[in-house]
Amino acid sequence: MSNLSLQNQTLLSISDLRFSYGFRESENLVIKSLSLTVGAGEIVSILGASGCGKSTLLNLVAGLLSPKSGAIEFKARTTISDNKPGKNPIGYIFQDDALFPWRSVRSNLMLVADLAKEVSVGSAQEKTRRYLKAFHLDEGILSKYPSQLSGGMRQRVSIIQTLMFDPDLLLLDEPFSSLDFFTKLSLEHELYQLIKDQNKAAILITHDIDEAIAVSDRVLIMAKGGDISQEFKIDFGQEARSPEDVRGTAQFAEYYHAVWSHLRTVIQEREV
Repeated sequence: MSNLSLQNQTLLSISDLRFSYGFRESENLVIKSLSLTVGAGEIVSILGASGCGKSTLLNLVAGLLSPKSGAIEFKARTTISDNKPGKNPIGYIFQDDALFPWRSVRSNLMLVADLAKEVSVGSAQEKTRRYLKAFHLDEGILSKYPSQLSGGMRQRVSIIQTLMFDPDLLLLDEPFSSLDFFTKLSLEHELYQLIKDQNKAAILITHDIDEAIAVSDRVLIMAKGGDISQEFKIDFGQEARSPEDVRGTAQFAEYYHAVWSHLRTVIQEREV
């Protein structure tokens, strides 16, 4: 299937989702009724006050939690006949890296060959080389251990570890929040480029309005009860863009004002 034909394909469809941490559906209702679609090649960011249900939503999509009602449907980019060995449709990237400290970087990245026996060592090594290049990492890093890496390098390796399983949909829970500003800019660009080039999709949870606008095709504001109170379509008039360069434009400032104005209202309503 060509990239062009994939561009309008819906990868994730969520309809009338409800979730509660209580035994009864009406108890501690975190998400009352949420519907959302995400298409191939699309990056969707979700902003909202702490505790509004953003991370809960990611855990529901990942299958770590089960909804009380509603539907979460995932359509892989590939059919069963051309599905790749060792392919995992969803990749989850957290704020803190998920690397095993007792394994070298090479061993962490080759984990896919250990867990998916149909994946050859040779194909895993080829993927490793390709992703190291994409994330501007030298192959000399492979012999190091996570404790020997900077925060930015660790997060790059953690992202690559997830990508080794070739997910169609990436779930990103504040993956850059602990990094310094310039490292964050670099990683934003690298991840944005990869998602666009490979026609993957991503849902990004963040508290950073700048980041949400810079990397996203849509920014959603989540209110209390997991409701999507507002959607902002982000379009800088470019087929591909640099998340760093758009930050200095007048259009970026307009988006920021609109997003912050609505987000501030939602947060204030929650505090009442």
